[in-house]
Amino acid sequence: MRDDSEKPFIRGLARNVFFAGLVSLFMDVSSEMVYPLVPLFLTDVLGATKTAVGVIEGIAEATASLLKIFSGWISDRLGKRKLLMSVGYGISVVSRPVIAGAGTWFEVLTARFIDRFGKGVRTAPRDAIIADSTERSKLGLAFGFHRMMDTVGAVIGPSLAFALLYLFAGDLRRVFLASVIPGVIAVALIIIFIKEKRHPGHAHVNPPRLAISSFDGRFRAYLVVIGIFSLGNFSDAFLILQAKNLGVQKELIPVVYLLFNLVYAVSSAPMGLSRTG
Repeated sequence: MRDDSEKPFIRGLARNVFFAGLVSLFMDVSSEMVYPLVPLFLTDVLGATKTAVGVIEGIAEATASLLKIFSGWISDRLGKRKLLMSVGYGISVVSRPVIAGAGTWFEVLTARFIDRFGKGVRTAPRDAIIADSTERSKLGLAFGFHRMMDTVGAVIGPSLAFALLYLFAGDLRRVFLASVIPGVIAVALIIIFIKEKRHPGHAHVNPPRLAISSFDGRFRAYLVVIGIFSLGNFSDAFLILQAKNLGVQKELIPVVYLLFNLVYAVSSAPMGLSRTG
């Protein structure tokens, strides 16, 4: 018999899936109020070089990527997915006041490290909660819905940043502080609405050892493909700086980033649905 976390809640999606999507929406609102403005804050306000921007983004994204491996393994071992998810989102919220009060690029690096540390901690247990709450035939729909909600937040966030930049007369620090509010809402939603699925005997089941050899050939091939793609990818921060170099006003940068995310949001759920069945 299925528990409440697995029963259809809305449009065929389980309760946990719906609220995990809502959590990601609010957190992405918070994140995307900050992210498109960080390169401008670094170069215009703190006088950092583009090299410093690259170092900050490289360390931040590497932190998130590496921690996902360990957080997934730990969540399997402890079975405390909701706790790790809550901690991860909470850590990211803490980074907002840090960046708002930064006086040097190193302090921005610290804030971005804290933010991506939180992302690395939360991503695997959150995805596991979604998978545990979803029938196998609906996994594509569930993760497509989650990606759509995540990216809708990435559309709303720059929109709010655009409005607040005008309201605060271009004061980036006040926008960063305002981004704390949707982040706190995201953490509250986890605590109140996400339900941990209990696995009988979970405490006696150990996950595989943390080694590449523990996975099958198909998964290792997938990692190779992802690795090659990642080598050719680069931070959106440089696209933002290039937009500024081409004459886009500071207040309009969030609008450019909004359009980028809007295309992503519209296509996510249909692409996930097309892989179900």
